Amino acid sequence: MDSQETYVCLRCQRGYVPVKGSDGKSVVQCVCPPGTFQNSTATPKACVPCTTGSFCPGGDPKARKPSDNIGGLPMSCNANNSTGLTTKSERSTRRADCIARAGYVLPATAGSPAQECTGSTYAPAFNRLRTCLPCQSGLAAPPDYTGARDDKLAVCQVPPGKFWELNVVRDCPKGLYREEYVRTDNKTSIACKSCPEGWTTAQIGTIALRLCNVLLPGYQVVNFTNNSTNNGTIDTNGTDWTPPETEFCPVGSYSDGTTAGCQPCPYSATTLKNGSISADDCVVPPGYFVRDSAANANGEMVQCYTTPANSEAEGYYRPGWKSYKEVLSTNPAKDGKDICTKCGEDIMSAAVDADERPGAAAGSLAPATSAGCYIKAGWGITFDSSDFTKFKAIKPCPANTYGVANTTFGLINAPCKACTKNLYSNDTSTKFTDCKNPGGFGYTSEGANQCPDGFWAAKDSMGPCEQCPPGKTTFYQPGNGTLQDNIDDCFPEAGSGVYDGSSDTPFNPSNPTNGSLPAKPCPIGFFSAGGAGAVCQECQDFKSSRAEGSATCDTCVAGFGKVTGSTDCEVCPDGTYNVGVTSDTCSSCPSTTFNDFVGDGYTSYGITFGRNVSNVDACVPRFAQVPKPVGDRMGLPDSMFTVNVTITAATANAGVKECVEECPANKCCIAEMEKAGTSVTCKHARLDIADAMYKPDTARMFYKVPPSQIAAASKDNTKDNLKAKTMGSGLYAVCDITNWMADTKAGLVGTSPNPTLVEAGRDAIEWNTPQCNSINSCKTACMANAACWGFVLTTHPTDGGPAFALRGGESWLGGRTFFASPDGKIAPNEKIGGWATFSS
Repeated sequence: MDSQETYVCLRCQRGYVPVKGSDGKSVVQCVCPPGTFQNSTATPKACVPCTTGSFCPGGDPKARKPSDNIGGLPMSCNANNSTGLTTKSERSTRRADCIARAGYVLPATAGSPAQECTGSTYAPAFNRLRTCLPCQSGLAAPPDYTGARDDKLAVCQVPPGKFWELNVVRDCPKGLYREEYVRTDNKTSIACKSCPEGWTTAQIGTIALRLCNVLLPGYQVVNFTNNSTNNGTIDTNGTDWTPPETEFCPVGSYSDGTTAGCQPCPYSATTLKNGSISADDCVVPPGYFVRDSAANANGEMVQCYTTPANSEAEGYYRPGWKSYKEVLSTNPAKDGKDICTKCGEDIMSAAVDADERPGAAAGSLAPATSAGCYIKAGWGITFDSSDFTKFKAIKPCPANTYGVANTTFGLINAPCKACTKNLYSNDTSTKFTDCKNPGGFGYTSEGANQCPDGFWAAKDSMGPCEQCPPGKTTFYQPGNGTLQDNIDDCFPEAGSGVYDGSSDTPFNPSNPTNGSLPAKPCPIGFFSAGGAGAVCQECQDFKSSRAEGSATCDTCVAGFGKVTGSTDCEVCPDGTYNVGVTSDTCSSCPSTTFNDFVGDGYTSYGITFGRNVSNVDACVPRFAQVPKPVGDRMGLPDSMFTVNVTITAATANAGVKECVEECPANKCCIAEMEKAGTSVTCKHARLDIADAMYKPDTARMFYKVPPSQIAAASKDNTKDNLKAKTMGSGLYAVCDITNWMADTKAGLVGTSPNPTLVEAGRDAIEWNTPQCNSINSCKTACMANAACWGFVLTTHPTDGGPAFALRGGESWLGGRTFFASPDGKIAPNEKIGGWATFSS
């Protein structure tokens, strides 16, 4: 029946796979698939996964009968009960799925046991290696290692005497050691341990502390002293030897490491630090040299030579630390002058630097630098002309120069300095202030310069030229300052005199030769020819000077003038004036023109109230028209007009002239004129001249006279004629109206300049108002009131005292009034002079 196929199954049970018949469609048997095997003990039997460490080929794919290999058998990876092989997971299907466990590799022949790694080799888990992996060069497994050899870090460690650096095993350098194995991932693997201080090793790769048995140079074993009697050696060869404690060789000694103790430096030299390793480290501090000595077999160290007290011997210094071999003095004197540096020719030295010798007493000094080189005050120091790297002293600095101010240390270029321009000094001078100026030479930033005339400078004052007191000067002689070296050399210039403001007579001081007194330009009226002690002298004979500071009297005083052809000054007569100073001739008072429709223009000549007039403002017109703001007439009672003047002139203008010029020269004259057609009628009130003062039971009329020069004019808007405008000169003509005292008290002499009072009545009058209760106040009040022609003064109607009242005029159609002042030139009268004096 082998040639027949039996068709048994329609469908395999779960876990089995079908075996197809020859038709490729029919299922002839069900078997376990690869990676599984049939669990025969289970009910029902089932295919289960192949376990780890085994592989299962599965049932026979050619099975036809139940007796064929339907379930397959599990096969172990390890032979002969070995354990080195396994599989990665369950359901392995073939032997090739067997891999080595950790620390093992595959056998050389399939079916043989796995090979176990030994020594410094390893193999990772689940590998297919045929041989174990060796550790990196230099790494090794510790001899006592017992664990699985699958971990490279655990197996391959840094051995004693080695360290791990950048994935390379290196020998511990000399002076370092390592006694144990250490993993490369341990941070201690990158460094070796240091030998105890002062010790090192004989070679690299040292594996034990006891091999730190070489004493380092510069060290000694503790309790060994630094002297030759105790500088023995130490046996370091014992297996249990431990390096003893060491210390640096102290300053002043050294050790090359061949002995246990340190050696002292020769010549008492020292070292710059602890732990010196050679005699070549023995140095001499700045400011010292060494020399052989019969008294000391080890030699001695000595300071460089410095200048003794009270001596000017040249000094020496030596900078820097030097080997004792470099500073060994070998000249015959062994005084170090062949070793130490000379400050320079005639330059001294002193120990000024801190003594750097170990053990030197606090505050000890040594000549260690050029800072100890010095010169005395009044000396200089400069470069040596034969060798510009060296210095020499200039002792002392010569005259007209100066040296250093004090003892000066240090090699610096400090030559003697010349005094600046024209200054002088003595030798050994120490500072610029020793340079002084000669007399008559003032000091400035550029030196001394001779003072110009009008200035002086005291010898050695070191100040600028001082100007002579105001108004004084000096004699200037080039190159010779002796004429300008004292304030007493100052003298007044021509036109100036010595002046003492503290004196009662400042221009005539008691001590005119006192040089400190100033001179002032002589005031106008004084003169001075100048010179030593010159004072201002008053001009004589009514002469004066034209300006301050005159050397001569060349003009006349105010109110005086020179007659043509004469140099004498005479008083200006009536009707003239001279302001003096700028003029030396008397000038006639200017004329004044008055305009009005009655007669139109009239020009009056000017007069003065007396002689010796010094100002044109004191000139007044002889005939002054009553100004329009006052009115056309003064408002006087008719009884005052006692003279009628017959007018013969053919024209109004000529009539006005004839009317006013009929006024006598010795009277106060009020000329009233009235125009009738082409003719003019004229009448006069001729009043006696009166004193400008109050007398009981009298009456005075004070008339405000305009100045000649500044009488202004205004136009009549209706007739286009110029009218006189009130402008007082400050002068008042004083007329006696005692005969009309009753009229005066009754308010009939003039009218009130107050319009409100005039409305109350023409004869309204106010006595002794606050504005007018004295001659001066009345003058001031009237000057300020254009409607006021003056004021009256009489005995008060009720209390009997002086009575003052301002007065004005009144309008008069067709009328015109002039006030004619008396002319003292024609009719001299002392009372007129009193008016000017009082009014000034």
